[in-house]
Amino acid sequence: MTPESLAGTYRLVGWIAEGDQGRWEPFGAGARGLITYTADGRMIGMLSRADRALADAPNLPAALVEEQARMAAGYLAYAGGYTLDGMTVTHHVEMSLFPNWIGTDQVRIVAILENGDLELSTPPETSRSGQTVVNRLRWRRHESW
Repeated sequence: MTPESLAGTYRLVGWIAEGDQGRWEPFGAGARGLITYTADGRMIGMLSRADRALADAPNLPAALVEEQARMAAGYLAYAGGYTLDGMTVTHHVEMSLFPNWIGTDQVRIVAILENGDLELSTPPETSRSGQTVVNRLRWRRHESW
């Protein structure tokens, strides 16, 4: 895989977490997402629950703190550079809704599925509850929408 072959915008087809206690969809059924890779090594990714409630405000700063917290709980976004090493892509996080990720590397294992979809998987990680979890996110190129 090369940056040129990865370059493009993809939409989320599905997000499944697999752990010691089964499989589930972290952002629920119909989660939405976009991820873009550029040939010059930049990326931006966004994920969202499909059922996010609207705020009773005309814009984000005017929303109540409780509304802002609820909106953030169903959303994830980050951006930065990336590098490829074979079938592993490492996202070098420069901006993130989750500030703990800023300055970190987020490693994803890349697979190209039979239908051409891109699957990005996390290495096994330990959840807050102590179980081992792998997240598998399936993406489809923009041209295939």
